[in-house]
Amino acid sequence: MTLAPLPTRTTAAASPGRADWLSRLADIGRNHGFFERVGSEALALFVQEGDTLVVSFDRATRVYSEEPDGLPPGFEAVQKREWSLLSILSTGDSWFRSHDVMAFFDTLAASGFFDSFAQVIFLGFGPANGHAACAYASAAPGASVLVSAPVATLDPERAGFDRRFRRDRIRDFSRYGDAPSLVAAARDVVILFDPTDPASAAHAAQFRGAQITHAALRFAGPAPHQLVAAGGLLVPMLRALANGRLTRARVAELIRPVRRADPAYLWRLAQTAQSQGQFDRARRIADYAADVTGETRFADLAATLAS
Repeated sequence: MTLAPLPTRTTAAASPGRADWLSRLADIGRNHGFFERVGSEALALFVQEGDTLVVSFDRATRVYSEEPDGLPPGFEAVQKREWSLLSILSTGDSWFRSHDVMAFFDTLAASGFFDSFAQVIFLGFGPANGHAACAYASAAPGASVLVSAPVATLDPERAGFDRRFRRDRIRDFSRYGDAPSLVAAARDVVILFDPTDPASAAHAAQFRGAQITHAALRFAGPAPHQLVAAGGLLVPMLRALANGRLTRARVAELIRPVRRADPAYLWRLAQTAQSQGQFDRARRIADYAADVTGETRFADLAATLAS
């Protein structure tokens, strides 16, 4: 039997209706693996290609509304690297904490699913997705992990400083809940975060161990993964991680040219310089950013600082 070809990623496409989007994912799963509901709060898409597996976590609404082609994170690796993908998509603000999701990973681990791959990489960008990637990596000891600004825990005793997710503390974090301890058996864990963002830095500091690489990206903001997306860097980062070469230096090398053209980063840089009284530096940054981005706010800032 000849399987239907995998869809390719596009940079511009009409957004399908939600039912059509779900139907498309179901078709991909039916032809190349599986697509199923995991309880009432998550979906699972599995695409079997190569002997490296990427396990990604994201919100279904974000993938549906923000990805031009509606394909989940990690799908680039399926196309470009011929890797396999297991995408877990939450259907709400569930933090992947339902007992069904926990049981799903319990079953995969017990059945030897992860053992059937030569290499497993867990991927999660953002507080909840990053937390889930770290936590569920414990189901595949020896896996590698790439996360951005992950929450370490929502335990009030250890995360009382973080008031962003107070309402989510009612969820069950008794299992797969303490991310820093659950990545102890991972081979490599690379954490992208902004050390100037207090909450991100405080969570990142709770991850300790020889396998942890803290890739600090100053002034990247609370969502440094946006730079990864803007530069099309996900596959290069995953490739380097798979080869054991995603060091701090390599992350900085990949991100540097993207940051130098990113309006949000340049604006934070200029604003910080201004707030610290470094007005000449702030003006130089604003002049440079005005040329690179064409945004009038930088020209206006430069003119204000020059007056």
